[in-house]
Amino acid sequence: MSGFLLVSLIVFNLGYVINYKSSNHHHENWNKDSELDMFLENPRYHYNNHTQEYSDWSFWSRCSHCLQRRMKECISPACDGSRIYEERPCNKKRCKRKSKQKEKFQIVHLNVNNNYLMKQAPSDIWSRWSEWSPCNRNCRTFRNRKCKKPSRCGKQVQKEHAYCYHSKTNCEVYVLNLLEQSRNNNDARRYHYDTNNQNSTQRQPRRRRRNRRCGVPARKSKMLKIIGGIEARKYKWPWHVAILNQFREVFCGGTLISNRWVLTANHCIRRYLRVRLNAHDLRATDGSDVEMTVYKMFPHPKFNYKTVDNDIALLMLPRAVNTPIACLPARKPKTRQVCSVMGWGKVDPEDVYGVPVLHEAKLPIVHQKTCRKSYKQFLISDNMLCAGWYSGRADTCAGDSGGGLMCPTKRNKRLIYSIQGITSFGDGCGRRQKYGIYTTVYNYIGWIKYIIDHYS
Repeated sequence: MSGFLLVSLIVFNLGYVINYKSSNHHHENWNKDSELDMFLENPRYHYNNHTQEYSDWSFWSRCSHCLQRRMKECISPACDGSRIYEERPCNKKRCKRKSKQKEKFQIVHLNVNNNYLMKQAPSDIWSRWSEWSPCNRNCRTFRNRKCKKPSRCGKQVQKEHAYCYHSKTNCEVYVLNLLEQSRNNNDARRYHYDTNNQNSTQRQPRRRRRNRRCGVPARKSKMLKIIGGIEARKYKWPWHVAILNQFREVFCGGTLISNRWVLTANHCIRRYLRVRLNAHDLRATDGSDVEMTVYKMFPHPKFNYKTVDNDIALLMLPRAVNTPIACLPARKPKTRQVCSVMGWGKVDPEDVYGVPVLHEAKLPIVHQKTCRKSYKQFLISDNMLCAGWYSGRADTCAGDSGGGLMCPTKRNKRLIYSIQGITSFGDGCGRRQKYGIYTTVYNYIGWIKYIIDHYS
């Protein structure tokens, strides 16, 4: 069906997934920001494959009200006796005439046990459901039906809400992340069912803002190679985030600076990104790590691909997380201050792949003049800082990009860590007198706070 725009509508505690195919684009009302244009072209998101959990499709039913239906039944404990229904328009002339006037659509119902639909009033006192409304900018759609027997239900109007998205939009990432959460956590709170005779809208419950302590690492303990480094103690750097590409490969790092915001390098931006929080050993999980698709990306508008100046970006997560965050710096770091870098990058320049376990290394801040002397062929702007050893004994390498340069400071008599730099680039890895180049985070505090305040 080329030429059609795919829209999906999802009702979580009823388990509905509803796909519309429409030839017009008027549904989506996103205000395109110049910084988000590239994000609005997200590649396809592949939802969980049901082939191992459900039976094959049944035959299509007879045409009823210009619709045919078929079904899959659950054959695995993982889907808990649910069913999937799919609907399509009938291939009849009168139905084709209707489909030209209305949107063509497919509907898939995940009919979960103990769902609300089984408990609602008998359908003989209600009219048929109306068409779903256009998908709005809040990724919502709704339909309603009226009472046919006032003696039993008065003048009530039932309204049913659902999530929706157009293909390759912000809503697609947001809704599919909610679907993952619903599937994993069986969370039905996002569904709203209204029986009042008034227009109503669905709102997500707001969480109370709490003053979160930042920059506090895990308790000190013995640590068990980032080049010249050591294996980091598990959860010592809880705010360090793994950034994955469309193949779910970790290729960059990031730093959680708020419950929904990750700071990373601009050159790590891709059309499709996922993040993994609380990760330590990429080969195994203890259930504490969280993986989700990035909701919005905010690359710095003045990033220069040639000079790599302004190599900074913000990633907005689809929901708030309860993971410790790093502090933003109150001032620039001092020369010779020893800071820490971490990542899953190469531990040797000759390595083909990075390491599966998070590594860390300690590096001193290098004076700007010294750094510029060692990089005469590169522009080292005031937005960059250098860190590393003259001998090159420890350094960041491929795969560590985007991670934070964490510097300890005392705040209220307590040692906390601030993200002073973002791993940007370098001349090789661990070379003598070739320091690592990091984006100076302090220079972008205003931009960071503006984006977070404006888009949160």
